[in-house]
Amino acid sequence: MILSVESLLGERERFRPASAEAWQAVEGWLGHELPTDYKELVDGFDDGILFGHLFVPHPAGTKQLLKFMQEERRDLHDAYEDVDDVPSSVVSAWERVIPWAYHDWNGDVCLLVPDATGDRWNVAVAFRQCPEFLVINGGVAEFLRLLVRERRFPRGWPTGDPRWRSRSGSPLV
Repeated sequence: MILSVESLLGERERFRPASAEAWQAVEGWLGHELPTDYKELVDGFDDGILFGHLFVPHPAGTKQLLKFMQEERRDLHDAYEDVDDVPSSVVSAWERVIPWAYHDWNGDVCLLVPDATGDRWNVAVAFRQCPEFLVINGGVAEFLRLLVRERRFPRGWPTGDPRWRSRSGSPLV
């Protein structure tokens, strides 16, 4: 069964999806298309916060998505440069990992990690407090399913209210 983001989070909260030009700019920088479930999340729940702490940027949001991805990828590479215990699935895609969300409780970053074929996506959480990774087989919808339905959160994450709320000062309101 294919899960949709709306089936997990309820009706979309935003009704102005990212423009085709905005997605083209992001995907042009990345060099490939983003997964459908991730784009569904951004288009419906963008520039918002889930579970009280998980910030999901939008191309035209408070912190623009492309800038977020560029800065977080650079910071990730710097922070994990000397870490030996990085999962092989992350190492093999190191230059192609895509930061897509930020947990403001402890600074952890959620990543999209393409598999070796580039056809499937997994989610990884890069823990900032102690440099480790949690890899979830499956994309954004699977990651959200684990949070919403099974209440399985990454280590150290508060298990707050799953409801979406807009980021303060968002230009998308």
